[in-house]
Amino acid sequence: MALILLFCHIFFTVRLKFIQRRVFSGIKYSFTSGKNGSGIGTYAAFAAALGTTIGPGNITGVAVAISAGGAGAVFWMWVCGLLAMPTKYAEGYLASKYAEKTADGFVGGTMVLLKKLGMPCLSALWAAFCGAGGLLMGAAVPARSLSSALPLPDWLVGLFLAALVLLAVSCGFRGIAAVSSLLVPVMSCGFLLCCLAVTALNVSRLPAAFFEIMRGALSVKSVGAGAMGAAIKQGMTRGLYSNESGLGSGGILAAESGDGNSVMCALSAMSTVFWDTVVMCAVTGVVFVINGAGRGSDPALTVSSAFAALPCGSLILQASMSLFVLATALGWYYLAARAVSYSFGKRVPYGAAFAASLFFGAVLPPHILWYAADAVNLMMLLPSMYVLFKMNNKILYIMNK
Repeated sequence: MALILLFCHIFFTVRLKFIQRRVFSGIKYSFTSGKNGSGIGTYAAFAAALGTTIGPGNITGVAVAISAGGAGAVFWMWVCGLLAMPTKYAEGYLASKYAEKTADGFVGGTMVLLKKLGMPCLSALWAAFCGAGGLLMGAAVPARSLSSALPLPDWLVGLFLAALVLLAVSCGFRGIAAVSSLLVPVMSCGFLLCCLAVTALNVSRLPAAFFEIMRGALSVKSVGAGAMGAAIKQGMTRGLYSNESGLGSGGILAAESGDGNSVMCALSAMSTVFWDTVVMCAVTGVVFVINGAGRGSDPALTVSSAFAALPCGSLILQASMSLFVLATALGWYYLAARAVSYSFGKRVPYGAAFAASLFFGAVLPPHILWYAADAVNLMMLLPSMYVLFKMNNKILYIMNK
């Protein structure tokens, strides 16, 4: 999977003439554009998409990557984020350009594009995979991450999360978008400031941490080719789990905005990768390495000790994890439910299944959930890659605003 992603990211980086350079235009557009027609608006779509990407993957996912691939995985996560931006742009552009108008607003994404390409069966299959992705990456894995971080019984954490998300779901899609618009900026800025504070308190260790990251990422002699390969694999796969580029799911939220300016809408979608992997994952990874995390370290201990230097550090971590998991669950429910209802109708009790996944995910062993999430990632990735390469000649990158 890592090789498929790497090829795709490089291809679209060249095809779109290093469109990463336009990321700050996308960031500006995300915060300045309002509602567009009957869509939820560009900012609401951006916030919901950012909620699905900035989540427990920025904390536990980074810790798992460092444990399996060493400190060098941090570098490869950063590279994954930098290279992944054009792929996210391509997803957002096609989803926005070919979105379908419905009674509930706009629907777009891989399932819509596959149907337009004359493959309704594959469209329904991808929607089913997206629904499964929501149950795993949006519910079970985040719930497990939170239950591991809170000093409460696992079943109680799962029950609370399930009840909270069911309450939010009862407000409808627009209600979820409104909650994400308020929640995501607060939690993102707060967590980033905490990471920077930890780094400042341990600034004397910063040069050694950077050296260890670069040594693990690039030096075959010092760590061995096998360890270097593990760093690349873990960095790329955990980077994907965090920013979702290539899965096709991000396009659903880009289409929801109802923004007729597909280029700028896609740039806004692309900017979520910048915030998530290029900024947040990199900063979190540096904090973990500063605190001594490396190959073979215990991910749970890595996370629990990350903010020990701060006053009320454990409370800060618990609050951050809670907000991240809530934002991830709401965002993933939004996009997965849209995909499922598009292909299978609104009678599918997806909300109940999502709540059940939150509960059971909180009590199941984490390694089982990670393996299952990786498998679903691959099942979503392959049809999405087919669509992107099949329609790549229709993707524009000229600034039209």
